[in-house]
Amino acid sequence: MSDFIERLKTDRMAQIIVAGLILMIIIFFYIFRGVFSPEKKSKLPCYQASLKIWLPFAESDVYPYFSEVSKYCLQYKIEKKSLDEIDRELPLSLASGDFPDIVYLDNDLLKKYEQILATPTPILVDTLIAYYNQDVLNFLNLEKPKTFAELKTFIQKLNNYRSDFYSVGLGTKEIRNRKEIILTLYSLNEDYKNKQRFINNFMKALDNYLQFSNLQSEFYSYSEGVGDDLNNFAQEKLALYIGFYQDKKEILENNPRLNFSIDYFPLNVFPPKAKIYTKAYYLVPVKKANLKASQFFIDWFYNRQLLNFSKDFDLVPFGNFQDLPTEKMIVLSSAKNFGETFDFLNKKILFDNLDRLLESKKDEREFNKIINEIYYSL
Repeated sequence: MSDFIERLKTDRMAQIIVAGLILMIIIFFYIFRGVFSPEKKSKLPCYQASLKIWLPFAESDVYPYFSEVSKYCLQYKIEKKSLDEIDRELPLSLASGDFPDIVYLDNDLLKKYEQILATPTPILVDTLIAYYNQDVLNFLNLEKPKTFAELKTFIQKLNNYRSDFYSVGLGTKEIRNRKEIILTLYSLNEDYKNKQRFINNFMKALDNYLQFSNLQSEFYSYSEGVGDDLNNFAQEKLALYIGFYQDKKEILENNPRLNFSIDYFPLNVFPPKAKIYTKAYYLVPVKKANLKASQFFIDWFYNRQLLNFSKDFDLVPFGNFQDLPTEKMIVLSSAKNFGETFDFLNKKILFDNLDRLLESKKDEREFNKIINEIYYSL
């Protein structure tokens, strides 16, 4: 080694070679330093905020989905409130100054309080779909109806099956979704500001609805007074139940062994014969709240946890999701292609007067009075 050093002192060529090697080592070190050295962690935003959130879920149930947001210096407090409680308490909270930063709302409440809310983020969706008793369909070799005409044939075959068995969950006085179903039979959105057109469309919807409980109709399904449609379906007395996806939980609670399938509402055909009443659910910051932190929280939840949340709670996430189960894709597709929230219509006035409307159908004067009340509420 000492001989090499002595030679290096006097040998010009050796000096050049050694210098070149050192220079190459230095160049390669700077080039590949980023490859072999650990990456610097990007600095996370820190909001130093505490958010109050109103949700219809218990804090203990949703904590696993929100806990990681704390690394952004965000604390939160979940207050469990139903949509009715949110509707009742939100104005009072704003007046007292003790308001939430983020609220969970459906499309009706969103429209009602739009003046006090910031930009909403849709997270969940639900819509009317068809539940079929698959065992009955298999036994009778029946195909699922896709049109009104096919539905008529479907009902006729089922009516010949058993006297204590009902075909379609549509038409009984007790039906829980009769209000929404009336909205699906004919789209009220088309020229609804034209009074005569609105009344004509609404009358057609009522006439169609009443056909299902009319013994003389080809769409006759069963008589009034047979009970709740969801329970009849769960107890295997009903072949086809029209309901919301969230009804699935109650159906399975009533009969976990029921073999059923989910498909599109029979009127969802191209061109669509009717709109489907869609329910959309949002997370929305309150304008008076910490908007920057609130919006970050919502965006973070939507991008990081919504899919897991919707899977665990068996809900349908709203967005461009491709890997959902088939039944959830049916709901999402139905909402996107046929869905209508009917925000233009004061559904409270319509629904609160629906029983009066049906009972007064033979009293033209009273019927027209209620129709006018509904029309002028638009």
